[in-house]
Amino acid sequence: MDSLGDLMQKTLMMLHGLTGSAELMEPFANKICPTNFNLIVPNGTFKHDTKGYCWWHYEINKDEKSKHDLEINETLLKEIHSSINYLSALLPKSGDVIIGGFSQGGVMAQIMMLSELSSRISGLLLLGTRAMDNEKLRHAIKNLNPVPILWMHGYSDEIIKYEDSMNIVKIFEDEGWNVTKISHKKGHMIPLEFHQQIIDFINNNLN
Repeated sequence: MDSLGDLMQKTLMMLHGLTGSAELMEPFANKICPTNFNLIVPNGTFKHDTKGYCWWHYEINKDEKSKHDLEINETLLKEIHSSINYLSALLPKSGDVIIGGFSQGGVMAQIMMLSELSSRISGLLLLGTRAMDNEKLRHAIKNLNPVPILWMHGYSDEIIKYEDSMNIVKIFEDEGWNVTKISHKKGHMIPLEFHQQIIDFINNNLN
């Protein structure tokens, strides 16, 4: 049986991007995680072919880096379900969960929000990311209870276009979710000068 302390304990799970790793994400995750939270920073479910890890296999178009036409097929769905099961198994059996992710990890965070875990998720950090499918996301969140979201993106991002990422904001806000927005002038990254704003968001909205 879970103790009252276990039930009250919150967990922050931070997910790295395509070809990233837990090792690369950990310094940032440790910095933004409140001291009274559990922190989980896993490697992706799959080894990427070039380096690091991924949540499903994907190759960036070298000629058009910002082109992300993803064919949703049986292989992709199996890999996504594997990642959902993998991440769910890492979490405590009780307590609120805040899921954050950068790039592909941010897409995975959205997917976790649409999974059976949704009732435990109390916040999302969507950093340098986009939706896998805008209309499927819009339809899926209609039946969910809104939670606070922090969204961040760079105007100069050449991997995920700013306009593509802004679609997330529009979809969630159209459905009545509260989205805190941080825009910056840099590219596909989480700039150091905005770390404190992320910490403040977590402390003010999720702690």
